[in-house]
Amino acid sequence: MTDLRTKVEEDRGLLKKIELFLPGFKGYRKKEDLRAADSLLRQQLAMRMGEINRKVDICRDELTKAMEISLMTDIGDISKLSRQVENKIRHAEQGYSNISADIRFEEEELNRMYEWDLSLLQIIDFVGKLADELIISIIGSEGTTGQKMKEMRKALNDLNTLFEKRMLKITGLEVS
Repeated sequence: MTDLRTKVEEDRGLLKKIELFLPGFKGYRKKEDLRAADSLLRQQLAMRMGEINRKVDICRDELTKAMEISLMTDIGDISKLSRQVENKIRHAEQGYSNISADIRFEEEELNRMYEWDLSLLQIIDFVGKLADELIISIIGSEGTTGQKMKEMRKALNDLNTLFEKRMLKITGLEVS
């Protein structure tokens, strides 16, 4: 995946480039660009979670066709959790840099936030692979559907917990 921080810097318009030379605006411009890059990254991560949600919907449909009523609650729980994670990622705190923000973010913290969000990509890809495996287990009637559901639920719970720690970790408020 392309580093969106570089892309945002390259796509600065004339006004934004001028701001870099004005006293007091350089730091502000850099922070705003970092926030924009992180927002774009999170939108891409949320889109990938949306793809996972569509796979979970396929699983639900296949379980319905197979009349696997005993697994419907489980797939419903997975679907709900997956959508919650998508919404958390899509609507997460951006790290405000203005004067009156509750928590002020400096450039270093905004870079840490971007790196943290980027690290979620591997986990989301892993959850996507689990969703693919779950579809295969349902369609193939391999008898591993229950186990695949447990693995998927655990991976989603882990992703959810990790994302909830995001702001605490970035601001240095996390208690070890």
